[in-house]
Amino acid sequence: MNEQSSPVVRSGPALVYFAKAPRPGQVKTRLCPPLYPEEAAALYASFLRRIVRPQLGAATYLYGAPADALAELAPFAPSGVELCPQRGADLWARLINCFAELFGAGHDRVVVRNTDSPDLPRERVTEALAVLRPGRVVLGPDPGGGYYLIGLAAAAPELFQLGDGSASDVFARTRAQAERLGLALHCLQSEPDVDTYSDLLALWAARVTGSGR
Repeated sequence: MNEQSSPVVRSGPALVYFAKAPRPGQVKTRLCPPLYPEEAAALYASFLRRIVRPQLGAATYLYGAPADALAELAPFAPSGVELCPQRGADLWARLINCFAELFGAGHDRVVVRNTDSPDLPRERVTEALAVLRPGRVVLGPDPGGGYYLIGLAAAAPELFQLGDGSASDVFARTRAQAERLGLALHCLQSEPDVDTYSDLLALWAARVTGSGR
């Protein structure tokens, strides 16, 4: 799908991977140092290759940023995954627009997950899709205070109007906003993402000990 088009009319659930083009100096910058920007970008590219897969029973999309970088992200969108541009000035606007596009195309449930959690169990996405219904938001918290997944059964742009805060309280502010809007919250098990070098070391340690997936 190119930047000028919109998703064709669809039905049923949708899974969205939110991703950035793996450009040095623009992704995983909190890993630098000790990593060089080129190493951090290569690491993130390896995450994309591991993570992005079609979701059984759901239309699957890779929403990429910046919008003019779809050609760079095309190698990471295997067969069964539709490539789309993220639209908006910041993350919240891009999420609002993504949900609006896919609900407008006819999907009845939309789950957006990150591309920073290479070992996230697939059952987290399966659970999110299974429990979604009107009036409910699904969130998957991460240990840093954010979330690795968000799911809705109807557009709720007000959910992303969080006001001022930090990355360490995004989950808490989103949960509070859901309560203000009268949305029921289904919280998934907390799962790690990789933002810092200590996160990366923890990922490697979990794999060595066999506790990683």
